[in-house]
Amino acid sequence: MVTSAGSPGNPALTAGSGSLGSNSNCSPGTKPLDLSERNLVRNVAASPQVYTDSFYDVPGQRPSVRIALPAVRVHRQHIPLQVNEDLLGGTAQLMCEVEAEVSLAAHQRGIHMSRIEQAFQHDAPGPLADIALAIAERIRRTQEQERARVHLRALAPMRTSTPVTTLASPDAVEITATAVAGPRPSISQSVSATNMTACPCMQGYALTELVDELGLTADEGLRLLGRVPIATHSQKGRVTLSVRTATRAALPGLRLLYETVAAHTVLTQELLKRPDEYEIVRRTHLRPQFVEDVTRDTAAGLARRLLADGHDVGGVTVQVTADSYESIHGHDIQATVEAPADRLLGDV
Repeated sequence: MVTSAGSPGNPALTAGSGSLGSNSNCSPGTKPLDLSERNLVRNVAASPQVYTDSFYDVPGQRPSVRIALPAVRVHRQHIPLQVNEDLLGGTAQLMCEVEAEVSLAAHQRGIHMSRIEQAFQHDAPGPLADIALAIAERIRRTQEQERARVHLRALAPMRTSTPVTTLASPDAVEITATAVAGPRPSISQSVSATNMTACPCMQGYALTELVDELGLTADEGLRLLGRVPIATHSQKGRVTLSVRTATRAALPGLRLLYETVAAHTVLTQELLKRPDEYEIVRRTHLRPQFVEDVTRDTAAGLARRLLADGHDVGGVTVQVTADSYESIHGHDIQATVEAPADRLLGDV
């Protein structure tokens, strides 16, 4: 029979009965310690261990369904890292977004989360790719699994020089590093920067009107191309240049990637005086590019740069993704290419 608290049928909940609701064990004027406070001050670690280690190691237990998982992932977390890169001009503390995944064998119920968080506590300064590789190897080792992957992403501050006034512009690029530890190891890194493009299509119409208005010949009009900016629509975009290798030693550096992107499209800057603004617009219109052109030019340009620097291009995979945020359309455009660097040299 169920009765309400304090009723004759439920004496255990009646005040003064000596139950949990009673204050009979407290001296006068002393506040009793409720259950929530007792739980807060209880030192579980100091208590004697009643069961075996395997009882408390729940992630290490056998799962009810024995299916291997290719990846268990920790993501949407940010960690501070001491990153040392030529691109940064030395060492800087960057708040990096981290994503880590590890394979899980069929005989194990779960991953050990605290071990992953301990692996994230990397204090030694170094290149972003080295840090990603060190964290991935530690996760694989401490989890005792076949494969681990770590992806780091950060906004890297830079100070560039404006093209005409030579003032310092506080700019930034996005840098990433991804490391895979396991039977098929790999390491990659990327640089992503904001650029500006001018559409080559409309320049033909603008040139035709210019020739008609000024009474120029067709040849005279063509000579204007490449000498003065011809009207067309322009837009902001974004270029991401990535490289992937099997070993850390073969990986091209972030500064090289940035210099390649800057050489094959026009990058934006935060600080621009009027003469600088015109120079950026002028460069963009004198070198009109589709987003497809940006992708191809950047990929082939990196392959040529690697070859010129004596780099072994055989083991380097190049990926370029270029976005165009269209100014005269509601949609945007993206182009991408991925190929071994030596094949890109053959296609040039």
